[in-house]
Amino acid sequence: MRTIRLAAALLAFSASAAYAQTPVQITGPVCKPGVHQQPQGPFALYVFCDDALGTNIAVFLRDLGAPLSGPYDLGRRFWQGQKWAYDVTSYAWLPDGKLLVATSAIYGTGAVYVLELESQKSKVALEPQEDGCVPILKSIKGSRVKVEIASCERKKDYTVEFAI
Repeated sequence: MRTIRLAAALLAFSASAAYAQTPVQITGPVCKPGVHQQPQGPFALYVFCDDALGTNIAVFLRDLGAPLSGPYDLGRRFWQGQKWAYDVTSYAWLPDGKLLVATSAIYGTGAVYVLELESQKSKVALEPQEDGCVPILKSIKGSRVKVEIASCERKKDYTVEFAI
């Protein structure tokens, strides 16, 4: 019985650690449209694969339950139309309930954002980089994030690391 509990605890830990450290690419041919649920949380992304217009997203509260105080209620479950929602290349659910989103500079801003889902607040975690067109989240380890940046001129791709 102890072995089963230990195995279950290890699986739960590895599952929560994995989703926090595994960014999901959603741009171009790997775009999977539809609902992308937050592991162990009430939120989800709706991903729109808009082909040549990029990949665009909306955050929504899928399990509202009783009406909440704050920005979500029975008639306002979606949060979109912000700079972070346009031409998204990748995202990662963070263990603290936040969402990390990278946007392309083609139809988006070229920045990486941290979204506080419950309060509907966002902040720029990484400003657009010089000659950077397409940032893609590559890995998250603790509070360190690696982003691969494709150059606008295709002269040289590079990686940027920053703390969240």
